[in-house]
Amino acid sequence: MGRRLTAVALAVVLLGAGACTAGEDGGKEDPPPATADASACDALLGDAGTAWLKDRTGGTSRPEPGDDLEKARSLFHRQVGNWGPADGGARTFLRADLCRATGGAGLFELRYGPSYFPFDQRFDKASDVSPAQTVTEVNSDVRLVHGKDADGATRYRVYVRCKIAGTPAQQESEVPIEGLMTDTLTGDTDARAHLTHLLHSAKVVADAFDCVNKPVVPEEPPAA
Repeated sequence: MGRRLTAVALAVVLLGAGACTAGEDGGKEDPPPATADASACDALLGDAGTAWLKDRTGGTSRPEPGDDLEKARSLFHRQVGNWGPADGGARTFLRADLCRATGGAGLFELRYGPSYFPFDQRFDKASDVSPAQTVTEVNSDVRLVHGKDADGATRYRVYVRCKIAGTPAQQESEVPIEGLMTDTLTGDTDARAHLTHLLHSAKVVADAFDCVNKPVVPEEPPAA
């Protein structure tokens, strides 16, 4: 494998760092596949996910302004375009904060960006900075990962092979899309519910990011 992660880089990612976003590049982008008046959060969750979030919070959650899909696409393309096989493991990527809602001390958040990890990272093995995670192999292009991080919080991740035109051949496996869902807001402990809504968001993002390999993102995770 051309990329090896240091323990520091692993700790940074598993604790959810890298939430900040960068400004737009100067290029004009095609609009994302969402209606002009729909927020990124609505697009990522869809009707079922939006209803789930509203129901689980009693309608009291407060959506906050975040990034849109066009900005997320631009940010992903720029960072992946600057990646090369000779790059070391201790690198910092920025993620777009596409969906955030708060209520009391709780937080629901969806962030997307380039992955610190290669697609075939062994998340099911404990390391010195993270407990073992549960890995669900969805298909050859999509993986789901969930479990408690070192800080005790349960997080849900999706990894999607996404080849961007003009990048090295290794890029889609070495720097896939990573989606990160954090939920301390809904109180829902059903992993399948979270992973189903995460998959929906991953389909929206993969379509918006113009992946030339056309990854297939299903509507639901495989049966347990």
